[in-house]
Amino acid sequence: MLTSFFNTFLYVFTSLVTVVNPLGAAFFFLTMTGRATRQERAELSNRVALYFFVMAMCSLYIGQFILSFFGISIGVLRVAGGLVLFSAGWLTLNSSSSSSEADGEKAQSSMDKKSHSDLMKLAFYPFTLPLTLGPGAIAVTTAIGTSMTFSVPNVLSTSLAALANALLVWLCFKYADRITTVIGQTGTEAISRIFAFILICIGVQVFWSGFSELWLHLMATAK
Repeated sequence: MLTSFFNTFLYVFTSLVTVVNPLGAAFFFLTMTGRATRQERAELSNRVALYFFVMAMCSLYIGQFILSFFGISIGVLRVAGGLVLFSAGWLTLNSSSSSSEADGEKAQSSMDKKSHSDLMKLAFYPFTLPLTLGPGAIAVTTAIGTSMTFSVPNVLSTSLAALANALLVWLCFKYADRITTVIGQTGTEAISRIFAFILICIGVQVFWSGFSELWLHLMATAK
C-alpha cells in the first residue's frame, strides 16, 4: 500500500508539474505585476496557490463531469485558453515603459486601494486560469481523475500531489521579484518583454493545438 501511495504521488506530481511549469509561470507573473509592491505580490501568490489547489482538486475529481455538463471539449478549452494567454502577452508586450520619472510617479500614485483591489482580481484570472492551471494542466488532471481507481491511498496521494504543486507555485510566485535585485531594472524590463513575447507564442501554440484537435474531429465527422 505504501509503495502504491508513493508511485501514485510521483506520477501525479511529475505529470502536473511539467505542464504547470511553476518557475516559467513565475517569470510571467513578475512580468505582469511589474508595478506591484512586494507585499501585493505576496498576497497575490497566496491567492493563486489557493485557487490553483481548489481548481486542481475540482479538475481531478469532477472535471470530466463539468466539461460534459456544459458540452465543452478539451479542444475548445485549449482554443479559449490560447486566446486568453495571447491577449495577456500582447497587452504586456505593448504596455508603456516605466522609464520616465513622471510615469513612475503616476504609476506609484495609482497604487491606491482601487488598484490594489484590481490587482487581487487578477489572482484567479489570468494568474490561476489559464497561466498556471491552463488547458494542458486541466486536461492532465481530468485524464488522471477519470482513469484513477478511487481508493484511500490513491485519493490521498493524488490530493497531496496537487497540494505539492500548489506549494511550488506559491514559492516560485512569492519570490519571483527577487530576480530584480540581481539583474537590475533594465535587465528586468528586457526579460519582461522577452517573456511577454514567449507568452504570446505559448498562447498561439495552445490555440493551435486546440484548433487542430477540433479540425481533425470535424474532418472525421464529415467523412
